[in-house]
Amino acid sequence: MKRIALPVFAFLSVLLTACGGSGSGDYFNSSYEKTFSFGNQTYICRSEKAADACGGTNQDCSACELESPSSVVITQLCAQPVTNTHKVTVNGCVVQLSNDTQTGLCTAEGLRLLSGTNLTRQQVNAGALFPTGSVNIPVGNLIETITCN
Repeated sequence: MKRIALPVFAFLSVLLTACGGSGSGDYFNSSYEKTFSFGNQTYICRSEKAADACGGTNQDCSACELESPSSVVITQLCAQPVTNTHKVTVNGCVVQLSNDTQTGLCTAEGLRLLSGTNLTRQQVNAGALFPTGSVNIPVGNLIETITCN
């Protein structure tokens, strides 16, 4: 029995060491996230090794994700040059109406609106389409206008 137990124990020790390992590998941490901005590009690095390379002298961000403009949350408030008229831009903006909050985006198709805040361009682009580029919303005795800039 001792003749079998010793080789099996040795094999299991080698197997566990190989699987668990030790060393300086790049461990994945699902909560790790570091961003770097260079010009108008933003990179999201999800490991320390990738972040070290991206933030280093060579700025090698190849292991990081390029943040897409469509994934950026729209936070800018829409301009209101005239009372009850809200100007939406191609970058998108938040429309604060008297009784509601909408997030708007001007596209080649027209004006896109989606109710709520903290929305991305991608989400708003799937919202309601107003092909004329403008919409009038009656609120009590007044009319609020949302239009592409």
